[in-house]
Amino acid sequence: MSHETRITRRAFSIGLGGALLAPYTARAQSYPARTVTVIVPFAAGGPTDAIARVYAEFLSRDLGQTFVIENIAGAGGTIGSTKAAKANPDGYTIQIGQAGTHVSSVGLYKSLGYNPVTDYEHLGLLGDLPQILIVRKDLPVKDFREFVDYVKKNGDKMNAGTAGPGSSSHMGGAMLNVRLGSKVTLVPYRGTGPAMNDLISGKIDFMVEVSLTAMPQIQGGNIRPLAVFRSARIATLPEVPSTNEFGVAGLDFPVWLGYLAPKGTPVDIVGRLNASIRKATADPTLRARLSPLGLEMPNDATNNPVGFKAFIQSEIDRWVPLIKGAGLQLD
Repeated sequence: MSHETRITRRAFSIGLGGALLAPYTARAQSYPARTVTVIVPFAAGGPTDAIARVYAEFLSRDLGQTFVIENIAGAGGTIGSTKAAKANPDGYTIQIGQAGTHVSSVGLYKSLGYNPVTDYEHLGLLGDLPQILIVRKDLPVKDFREFVDYVKKNGDKMNAGTAGPGSSSHMGGAMLNVRLGSKVTLVPYRGTGPAMNDLISGKIDFMVEVSLTAMPQIQGGNIRPLAVFRSARIATLPEVPSTNEFGVAGLDFPVWLGYLAPKGTPVDIVGRLNASIRKATADPTLRARLSPLGLEMPNDATNNPVGFKAFIQSEIDRWVPLIKGAGLQLD
């Protein structure tokens, strides 16, 4: 074979490869060409919805098309998540999922309409929120140690609010019951807002709520924070101790949030969305909006499709056996 023939064949192969890749490159560059629907599997006004709207604003500006929120609430976020998993995988329907919908749901529900690992393309992690134990202003305890003693004596007469079955506040309250051996009644509400209103008015005793929705009420003096469900204190509430400081470990349930798309969404579109998500999590203006509310930004290891998928699997492996072992199943 002559040198000229080899060069010609090599050039042909390169040209053919470029021709085969051209449609994908062009599609990625032209995406999105119309409005993208972002399914939020919870009611408007809650923490997941609030963060989804901040990120949707950024993606809309960055990618040049509107990312519109569609709230589909119910069954701890599993109704909206099921719809998202079964949507057309063309990149025009994505979802914001979180620890409740894509980790604890695996242990809570015997028949889940989706597999959090295999039924999605994992676009990128957006961050995670610490949970805070917040109590009504007149609960007769000064700190978490006194709270534990009070619950052990009066738990069967106490009520804790949750945003509904399977929500992060439900998980926080349930795990607290398990850890303390208490029988506090967990009262399910239709979202965080109604539960918070009843806590402020003193109709319920406490909640285990994420920092984003707890912080405004703490700062307003409407409720009291007793402990952060973390191994260490958080920057937004440096004066509030972690549960570990009182010798109560095992309550650090990270309430992460991330974007997902239906399985089969083209890889080039997944890549374009992930690139925009990574820009968002690094954006100083977005960070300035969300960091004061306690959102901790992801690292490079989890802010990509492969790392995010592996992270979800590791969280399922960590928490589902505990959920099942504690008998927390809902059906």
